[in-house]
Amino acid sequence: MSLKIFPLIIGLFFATASYSQAKPMSRDTISGLYLTKNYDGFTGDNYETLILQDTPSIYLSDIKEVSQSFNYLGKPSVHLVLNTIGSTKLKEITTEFTGEPLVIYFGKKIVLAPTMMSPITGGQLEISSNLTLQETDGMVRWLKSRIGN
Repeated sequence: MSLKIFPLIIGLFFATASYSQAKPMSRDTISGLYLTKNYDGFTGDNYETLILQDTPSIYLSDIKEVSQSFNYLGKPSVHLVLNTIGSTKLKEITTEFTGEPLVIYFGKKIVLAPTMMSPITGGQLEISSNLTLQETDGMVRWLKSRIGN
């Protein structure tokens, strides 16, 4: 992965909640990346205030590759490479909805809900937070088991 894309990735996915702090949802929601219907009162970690769209903007099927990596601070992270369809969707939503949260929802839990800071045009993202090596490893294994990577 080229270092040139890190500023865009880090700008979107640097957050403070950890995977172990993920909040379970009360309904059976499809895993993926969601826009919100309403995020009034959302302060960055109070996920219960978020009202998600009915379907993901980016589905797990839009993920081509997943791997464990380390962010620019040397902290564990999850690196995602999207397929052509997913890359196009990501560019569109991060352009149109800059300043709004993008909810990362895996395995019936909100993992993170970072604010989209700028358009991401390269089709790659890094989920970077206060995640432990064990948490990122678990997330990578869970994702790989679902995308066939």
